[in-house]
Amino acid sequence: MSKVLNWWAGLWPVDERRAPVVQQLMRQLATTHAEGYKQNLPTVYVIAPTFLFWSEWQIILGWAVVLTLAQVVNSANARAFLKVSEHSILAVQQKRRWAVRLVLCSVLYSGIWASCIVLFWADGILLNNFYLLAVIAISLAPITLLNSAYLPTFFGAAGINSVFMLTSLLGHPDPVYWGMAVAYCMFFLSMAAHAVRINRSARAMIEMSIEKTELIEALSQAKKKSDEARATAEDASRAKSQFLANMSHELRTPLNAIIGFSEVISREVFGPLENEKYLQYTGDIHSSGRHLLALINDILDLSKIEAGQYSIFEERVDLSGVAEDCRKLLELRASVNDIRIERQFSGSLPDLHADKRAVRQIWLNLLTNAVKFAPSGSRVHIVADYEADGSFCIGVRDEGPGIAEDELEKVLETFGQGKEGVSRPGSGTGLGLSIVKGLAEAHGGLFTLESKLGVGTHASVIFPRDRVLLASPDSINRLSKAYP
Repeated sequence: MSKVLNWWAGLWPVDERRAPVVQQLMRQLATTHAEGYKQNLPTVYVIAPTFLFWSEWQIILGWAVVLTLAQVVNSANARAFLKVSEHSILAVQQKRRWAVRLVLCSVLYSGIWASCIVLFWADGILLNNFYLLAVIAISLAPITLLNSAYLPTFFGAAGINSVFMLTSLLGHPDPVYWGMAVAYCMFFLSMAAHAVRINRSARAMIEMSIEKTELIEALSQAKKKSDEARATAEDASRAKSQFLANMSHELRTPLNAIIGFSEVISREVFGPLENEKYLQYTGDIHSSGRHLLALINDILDLSKIEAGQYSIFEERVDLSGVAEDCRKLLELRASVNDIRIERQFSGSLPDLHADKRAVRQIWLNLLTNAVKFAPSGSRVHIVADYEADGSFCIGVRDEGPGIAEDELEKVLETFGQGKEGVSRPGSGTGLGLSIVKGLAEAHGGLFTLESKLGVGTHASVIFPRDRVLLASPDSINRLSKAYP
């Protein structure tokens, strides 16, 4: 019985699993119905004068006044429901009472309206009676439109309308009236089907509106959480950058002292060391200090790049001079492993409007990686050439073991290394390529890495076209002397 009452009330679901959505849905449907009655104009003033041809005006006036009062009550009830339901969440008992009130007011109005067929029926006057029957039958259409959003009121209003209609038709022995009763029943079923379809459409639209509102709310909550997470991450990044900036002086000062004093001792500036082991140890201390200082510098540079605080000092950079300096710095290390460093330029190199230190570090990092992993007896190429769009590409190509395709993204990450790097002792920390990528992006450029197992790797940085300048005569002369 409770489920039947719940369905009839129509304001909360029988299926409790979808209670929140369906409850809001049924409230919206009832609101739609109440809005319709609130704005409904009493059509009695249009129809009532037509009855004066066959009925007394006193009866017509009384009927019109009662119908108007019913409309006022119905409209007031609808307004009260909208006011209450808009500003508060109704309890179960309140919902049931309001549902009953909505249905009763609708039945009251429709019943008084349909009573005209009894009040103004005139035996023997076919035109009058057919007119009354037509008015009641036609009124079923607006009843359907007005109440279909909330089916309990439709069946209540249409039901009382049909009771008056069928009572009048079946109360006469003439088969014509019985045929009209059958036709009306078919019309009623058709209107009921239309009401159900309209109701389903209204439900679908309201469900979509509810889902959209819930989705917007969920997106809003997700955005809020995302903003909070981003703010937390930015705070953490700023704290990290500040910590590293503060620690740079604290770390570099003692390291420079260690490097300087160890170099003084290893050179025996103030006299010879009596034990050869001490000399060896000071050399180890010196090389370890320089390695640690280079690592700290890399970490600090990468931290500035990631925090967007890396400032580039833009000037005219002689690419040919930078390339030659980098080659000379790595030539000794390469020759120890029988590796040749060769240039592969299509012509004279242009100058760049860039940070000279950054360009130098890009080429050094790429050359260092190539020499580190290239097999003995192979070649490492310093490459530079124009791109089709006028931008300029610098890079390094080696004949090393190559990098697996699934490891390309990993080696670009901070401290990321491929299997080859992990398997080799002293292969580095995995910061070189991350710094190259950051320096390239700081110049508005692009870092690309192409590799094939067993063939080699090609790493390159593409500088935008607006950074490419014509080569100066001095740089052309230096390049021709270095490579006659």
